[in-house]
Amino acid sequence: MNHSNVPRGALGARVRRVRLERGLTLRDTERQTGVSRSMLSKIERGRASPTATVLGKLAEGLKISISQLIGGPVAIARRHPVLLRVKNQPVFRVARTGFERRSLSPVGRGRTVDLVVNILPPGQSSGEFPPHRAGVRETLAVSAGQLQLVLGRRKFKLGAGDAIFYGADVGHRFDNPSATDPAVFYIVIDYSRVG
Repeated sequence: MNHSNVPRGALGARVRRVRLERGLTLRDTERQTGVSRSMLSKIERGRASPTATVLGKLAEGLKISISQLIGGPVAIARRHPVLLRVKNQPVFRVARTGFERRSLSPVGRGRTVDLVVNILPPGQSSGEFPPHRAGVRETLAVSAGQLQLVLGRRKFKLGAGDAIFYGADVGHRFDNPSATDPAVFYIVIDYSRVG
């Protein structure tokens, strides 16, 4: 994984800080996230880069969004605009597949909507994202290329301009069936119904 605008080890430091703020040991975090203690330790020390699947497990287990976990800008005041220049948008990349996730929303307590743009190279998969907490909904819109959304056992083929709304409390992944073109797609993640 590459973080184009996040210093090396910053993700690991963020994971450690969130874990410690919650008073969790590595063993507790392993139980909550399903990520092994050894992998957690490697991530926290900057010795390993998580896949999209592992990042999703960490975020869900720690009950925060991926954007919050990768350290997006915090929205200070609701009435003031928050400008997110491209250089300040947190980017998560998986080196092996080239999958890229860019956070476009400020993060913070009380934020109930997260906007992200994803780029998936030809013939690649995002890997399986774990189910979100009950009540989380996603709206996905493809802006370029082709995409196959896999929700549990159901598959949806989408092309440029297509959109889909779904409950994200089931395992899901994104596949690019094209041999030549990247898939570019936006996702609005709505946490407003989470209890």
